Amino acid sequence: MDHSFKLSVMNSHSLSSQIAAKDSFSFQKITKKEGAFIKGLNPLEIIKSCEMVNVLETASFDFPNFPEAKKSFQVIYFELSEEFQAIKGLFNGLISFGHKSTVILDFEKELSRYSLKFYLSDEEVVNNYLNKIFSFVSDEIRFKRILKKSIENQKAFAKEEQLLRMELFS
Repeated sequence: MDHSFKLSVMNSHSLSSQIAAKDSFSFQKITKKEGAFIKGLNPLEIIKSCEMVNVLETASFDFPNFPEAKKSFQVIYFELSEEFQAIKGLFNGLISFGHKSTVILDFEKELSRYSLKFYLSDEEVVNNYLNKIFSFVSDEIRFKRILKKSIENQKAFAKEEQLLRMELFS
């Protein structure tokens, strides 16, 4: 057998198997949404831009007795939006792992809301913390969505395979 002919047959076989593999999956490419969390926003803007949560209330406190400290304490109260209630356990677990000493994010069980407390001077640390938490939760939701789709595809494939076997051997 001619070597060039053998290579040509191998390439066409490889191409046909790639096409067959490509046609057997319902989704071809998994992309990650880039830039989900924009830098340059303040913590309130980050929380408001996140579809997972709803802002309930905000407050700001200065320390008039110590004007030389030039500190302003910020509090943002929010809740998980209705469609994201299923991730409450994951979200609570993430915030219970701990945080920077300059950021306090707690779940107030009796009011079923979250409170984020920080000094205005620590805004950058808070932004990074919020972005990490929201990014992790988003990645987990995305993973579960892909896993669910993959399992559905496997079940559909198994069902089709079973029907084919029944047709062949009946």
